Amino acid sequence: MPITRSAFQRYRLIDEVISRHPRRYSKQRLFELLREHCGIRSISSLEKDIQRLREDHDAPIAYDKRANGYYYTDPQFRLLRLMLTPDDMEALDYAREVLAATQGAPVVAELTNALQKVRQSLDIVREVRHEDGNTLAPGRKVVYVEEKILGGNRQYVPVLIRAVNQNRQVSFHYHKHDGAVNETVASAERTRKLHPILLREVSDSWYVIGYDEASGREKTYALDRMSDLEILDEPCAVPDSVLAYVSEFFEHIYGITDTSDPVEDIILSFTPLFGRYVKAKPIHQTQVVLRDDDTECVVKLRLAPNRDLMMHLRSYGEHLKVVQPESLVKAMKESLRAMLERYQG
Repeated sequence: MPITRSAFQRYRLIDEVISRHPRRYSKQRLFELLREHCGIRSISSLEKDIQRLREDHDAPIAYDKRANGYYYTDPQFRLLRLMLTPDDMEALDYAREVLAATQGAPVVAELTNALQKVRQSLDIVREVRHEDGNTLAPGRKVVYVEEKILGGNRQYVPVLIRAVNQNRQVSFHYHKHDGAVNETVASAERTRKLHPILLREVSDSWYVIGYDEASGREKTYALDRMSDLEILDEPCAVPDSVLAYVSEFFEHIYGITDTSDPVEDIILSFTPLFGRYVKAKPIHQTQVVLRDDDTECVVKLRLAPNRDLMMHLRSYGEHLKVVQPESLVKAMKESLRAMLERYQG
């Protein structure tokens, strides 16, 4: 739970003083500092704060009777690394309000999920410490996670959000992964102009979707292939039809890949084991469970089939059978047949 501004001010001063190793402040001297800077009125208030820091934030605070002063049993411990300040929380709450007004509920939900991950991460950091305040022995791990390679140019995210909020066009250089072999560097990385509409994060990579005036349609660009991003003075002028299309696009799409296929019901049959995984972590927000018993778990998605969906469905291997539509069944068969042919001969 977020702490009050006055409590944070006291905790910050206590942390700053106690971390000044090897100097140690007596209880009386620490009280005098808090009385002067934070307005506390009794030593008992100081003792309560120290107890809360020990219990709520796992601060390894001990008292050295010989030196008559408090100290951290773990000299590397710093309380502020594990806390969100009241200013942080106010800023995040304001960000939620701005996003709700400018980007809608889905983006606000993503921010809320991100904040929850931050709080969970801080809880994990606290729990990894021993009760006596010492960190784990070198080389020992309590939690092992697979390292992720995050998509590049994440610093462009706030710049593009600013451009959307200010309704201004952007320019940038862009390098295609699938450029022709004989394509020159100049043409492959020519300057692009875009009327940005929204940003989307997929599998730890960021994309911007906007209106490309030259082609008269929406386009998607990966931030990790952009360079020299600038916000221009020209205002955005996006046709209403494009705005409507982009706003509805991700309601019925998996991932980021565009498609000309229509939105339709996609029926998938999973083995009971993998059905439990799919129910716990749905493939898409349109997912509905049609049947779930000892023989199979059948779910329905309301999507326009695209390349990203195909890649995801292939990851289930023999635990999945695509039931409908027939066009997706055919595409899966052709993909699996081509995969098998790579192992023959």
